[in-house]
Amino acid sequence: MPFLAVGYDGVIYASWIDPLSTGGHALRFARWSGATWTAPETIASGNKWFVNWSDFPALSVLPDGSMLAHWLTRAPEGGTHGYGIRVAKRSVETKTWREIHGMSLDEKEDYAGFLSFVPHSAGAIYLAPPAGAKPAVASHDGHGGEHRKTIRFVAFHPDGSLDRDEELDYDVCSCCPTAVAATSNGLLAAYRDHLPGEIRDISVVRRVDGKWTKPKTLHPDGWKINGCPTDGPTIASSGKNTAIAWLTRAADVPKVQVSLSRDAGVSFRAPVRVDDGNPLGRPSITMLDPNNYLVIWLEKTDEGKADIRMRRIGVDGAKGESRVVAPAAAARSTGFPKVAVSGDQIIVAWRDDRVRAVLLSK
Repeated sequence: MPFLAVGYDGVIYASWIDPLSTGGHALRFARWSGATWTAPETIASGNKWFVNWSDFPALSVLPDGSMLAHWLTRAPEGGTHGYGIRVAKRSVETKTWREIHGMSLDEKEDYAGFLSFVPHSAGAIYLAPPAGAKPAVASHDGHGGEHRKTIRFVAFHPDGSLDRDEELDYDVCSCCPTAVAATSNGLLAAYRDHLPGEIRDISVVRRVDGKWTKPKTLHPDGWKINGCPTDGPTIASSGKNTAIAWLTRAADVPKVQVSLSRDAGVSFRAPVRVDDGNPLGRPSITMLDPNNYLVIWLEKTDEGKADIRMRRIGVDGAKGESRVVAPAAAARSTGFPKVAVSGDQIIVAWRDDRVRAVLLSK
């Protein structure tokens, strides 16, 4: 599955996983030059990887030009859904990748995953089993009541050593993608929570003066589902302007919603619905310019088919027209489409047997 990251200098990077003809997999990346992609470079390769449509590697480019990446591997004697996270750093001087950290690498039946890097920073949030927990009794696809996950924040020193690894919420939805952004007032993380009564709404936490706030429901959708919908939030932020997009199916009405903040996530407005009436979900949001966000999502069309669509949302909540980016399968194989903006160029990436990308102008 593809992932897009934007460097501090505005360069867009894409990462993805290739299957190897000799067995195993390789994580690669390339840069967008403004006219073409550079030759792919390999971050890591190996066997016993966990390769999945919803939990996939990510990339981050730090202000000094160094890079962070993560991927997922199984324990040597692990079960079908036992896996953990490996994090590597690329040196500016040597251009080589060095593995610096791992989380839950010895898990045989449970997993840590769904990591999201803080843009331009050596930190990330991720899902992990509770500390000292017994192996999960439900599978990755079962999401039973005993299959509890926590959300954690991890940060690294400039030399790659561990700075901190701390729990943010002790009970969250077990396999929905996470999101984190840097605002002018500190970090803001969003994730699908697991609330009493099997409510799976989006919660947020902020890092203020070096400490994380208590979880707060973004908007009380009231989506009750005894399982994980495998569709999490996405964040875009610039200064104090922040937007979070997410899918809800509360009351059996699917909606892709965006909620806006003008105070770096301290408060959010009532959500704006951005879909066209029949969304599959999987949104991604980014800053289009200082006054606008750009959100993409999957909208169902015919049986088994969908469109990747996009819409501009002003920081004041005004909605632009919905536009079709490309057709896509209404299936797991499409993955989570990603969007990135640099200058007057927009790139959208998704999977269609191979990794696809389309270039658009603002």
